[in-house]
Amino acid sequence: MPTLFELFGFILLVIETLIGMVGNGFIAIINCIDWFRSRKLSSADMILSCLSLFRFAFHAVMIQVAIFNLFLVNPVLMLKINIAYDSSSVFLNTASLWFAAWLSVLYCVKIANFSHPLFLQMKRKFPGLVPWLLLGTVVFSAITTTVAITGSIIVSKCNPFKSHLSNSSDSGINTTNSCEFLILLYIFPNLFPFTIFLFSSILLLTSLWRHKNLLRNSARDVSTKVHLNAIKALASFSILYVTNVFVGNLSIVFSRMGIYDIGVHLVFLNVMAAYSSGHALILIFISPKLKQESVKMLHQLRC
Repeated sequence: MPTLFELFGFILLVIETLIGMVGNGFIAIINCIDWFRSRKLSSADMILSCLSLFRFAFHAVMIQVAIFNLFLVNPVLMLKINIAYDSSSVFLNTASLWFAAWLSVLYCVKIANFSHPLFLQMKRKFPGLVPWLLLGTVVFSAITTTVAITGSIIVSKCNPFKSHLSNSSDSGINTTNSCEFLILLYIFPNLFPFTIFLFSSILLLTSLWRHKNLLRNSARDVSTKVHLNAIKALASFSILYVTNVFVGNLSIVFSRMGIYDIGVHLVFLNVMAAYSSGHALILIFISPKLKQESVKMLHQLRC
């Protein structure tokens, strides 16, 4: 029977999942409608469409695994479900991290102002590379997920604490090494998009901050306010992204080391759901097109 804390965490996860699925589904639908009308999408809309679709699926997986963990007690069935959940969640999360990183790079090359030749070359070529980068992201995420899940199945028991307590020290060392290897298989692919996102976000924030100071010195209050709002939105997304990567990696470490508690697992799921939902809302509020469509939809619902 679930405890009161677990039920509270589950209810909060349901609310965050609904917000995330509505927000990400709204972004995907608007971009699909635009594509049907004009038969083309901008680079930003391509990335946003992929990001929102993968996050929508990730929310669906998260709520399902929370239901199974809370209300399903059959251990054999849970083992099969956990393997399926691991496969889908790792694939969707890795791809989503890459899509968010590419979105940050695209905003950086479009908005930031730097005179370095490499940056200017990126500014010209990156938008044209977006479709290939999205395809490569899906392939890379599928390959790394397959490798990680295969390694997890081969090394089915990975608990260094138990192995250290065993009589055989060699067995303990081998098990610990296997556990560390598995953790690396899960975490290492996420370090690449994290580094790209962090670098591009720092560049963009630096450029926006410098430009804001120049506008403030020239007493252009409206433009200064716009740039300040952009800095706040980007900083908020950066905090959400970094927190999501940290919590996701912490969840992997806990699960691979055999440290499993439903309450702690629900906390991890809530943080990851909050990141996806919060970023979807940020994207809707900072995008003029999405904001206008959301206002229209709310007006129609009210009528």
